[in-house]
Amino acid sequence: MLDTIQDRYERIRDDVSERSGVGQPDERNAGISTTESVIALAAAVGATFVARELLETTWRTTLDRDPPKNPASREVAWKEAMLWGAASGALVGIARIASRRLSTGAVRRLRS
Repeated sequence: MLDTIQDRYERIRDDVSERSGVGQPDERNAGISTTESVIALAAAVGATFVARELLETTWRTTLDRDPPKNPASREVAWKEAMLWGAASGALVGIARIASRRLSTGAVRRLRS
């Protein structure tokens, strides 16, 4: 009975994987070396810290107060928490993507 259940599970899993493409190789990332990936990760981490510091400085300068340390705190107004979340999420996301793309491009130029 356990074998029957396991067989059915594997058939369903394979069918879902085949129909959805989940678990299939993704050709968009083909050819990225480990070195290239590590350099891109380091650049993304560095860019994240720089973006966060830039955003905190801009917040202090513009609003004349510190940004919320914990936007989920009840002491932080909803408007301020949402503004901080949207601004930090967007800026950090853009910085990470840009740094990864730029570092990957630089590594590829150095190799050629």
